[in-house]
Amino acid sequence: MSYFCNIRVLKSVVNINKNCIRAYSIPKVKALGSTIALNHFDQFYSSVFDNWPSIRLALLCPHSYCAVANVFAKDKSAHELFGDMDVFNMKDAYHLQLGELGMMTDTFDQSDQNADSDFNQKINQEKFEDQIKSVVPVPMKKTIEEHSEFMPATEFKHREFDSEELSDFYQPNPNFKAQLIKHGVIHYPEHWEMYYCPRGKFKRFPPPKTDVTGLLNYYLMDGASLLPVFALDVQKGEDVADLCASPGGKSLAILFGLRFDKLVCNDASLSRVNKLKTVLSSYLPGTKEWSKKVLVSNLDVCDWTCFDSFDKILLDVPCSNDRLSVTKDSNNIFQQKRFNERMLIPRNQTAMLSTALKALKVGGSLVYSTCTLSPIQNDGVVHMALSNLSAESTFEFCVQDLSTAFFPLRKMFQFSDNCIYGQLVVPFLPLNYGPMYICKINRTK
Repeated sequence: MSYFCNIRVLKSVVNINKNCIRAYSIPKVKALGSTIALNHFDQFYSSVFDNWPSIRLALLCPHSYCAVANVFAKDKSAHELFGDMDVFNMKDAYHLQLGELGMMTDTFDQSDQNADSDFNQKINQEKFEDQIKSVVPVPMKKTIEEHSEFMPATEFKHREFDSEELSDFYQPNPNFKAQLIKHGVIHYPEHWEMYYCPRGKFKRFPPPKTDVTGLLNYYLMDGASLLPVFALDVQKGEDVADLCASPGGKSLAILFGLRFDKLVCNDASLSRVNKLKTVLSSYLPGTKEWSKKVLVSNLDVCDWTCFDSFDKILLDVPCSNDRLSVTKDSNNIFQQKRFNERMLIPRNQTAMLSTALKALKVGGSLVYSTCTLSPIQNDGVVHMALSNLSAESTFEFCVQDLSTAFFPLRKMFQFSDNCIYGQLVVPFLPLNYGPMYICKINRTK
């Protein structure tokens, strides 16, 4: 009798072991950062952008480049640089559009500017708050610590930011209303020679080469990355700072304009500063004149203490970097282990912008830019920084409406009309630049 009982026990143990093997042999797939990012964008951006499927497709495809010719190199003409490659000069396209639109820079109608200014002088606070509320998620029961890297996407509530963190971050002064002033037409920098491929052409530029002096003849960058520098509109004799300068493309665009007096190129990361120095030395003559005009620093923007120092400031802040987030998994900001870090992005951006605005001279301008479609990191951060400064200091600022200034560029870039303060280039397959958000702020007092 005991024999048969033992047999039954052994059979039960075998069945239990088989069930355990089946349960634990099914691998738990770790969610990739790019997958989390794409699911996040599908959940959120689809409610913000009507053409999200088009933007999504372009984000997942290789982006388009433009070639910025080095004004210090010997080879500058399109034929010398690219041979028979079909390219357009952005300068020619810009001036052609100005002519067709009748927007001559020397005859810009100030009365039109004043009329638009009167209409837009105060931002509609309710409209802005409605936009922000649309991105504030429904409160969640789970805490940040309870989210697992192995949690299926269907169980993970994708949203722009954690509701408690966002509601704590977004605390604007209820009496604050930002002033919005129409920006006039911008004079295209005469020394800029920037080339791009025609609409719908997906050819790649060849790698840059060194000329007889050892300098690289052009720099390749996303075409939308030029727009923050274009909006900055640097004039002769101005002191300029690029506070998040690495890898150096925007600093080079400022340099190639040949309009500034002194340029400070700063980055908070030492490794990125070293990369920045390498890029600058590859394009800039190693003369004493330029070593005095171009300074490289390694400081956290929030620790910046040089207030009232610059005529123009470029602040291209670290962000969620949407295109990189959906195509690269290495060190992806959407990895679950970086969840808390991602939650702090808008708060850090606001602190950086608030500090940088204090470094402007009265009458100076700052361009704030990101490479994300996120309304919170774009208009939201601008609104919070200006609101905080209004409550905490005697500084006064106004936002420059760049819609008129950027209108001649609308055949070269695809713009969204969703923003209140800035201009947003959205990815679009035939013109696959961006995303890039650009907002210009003037210090008036």
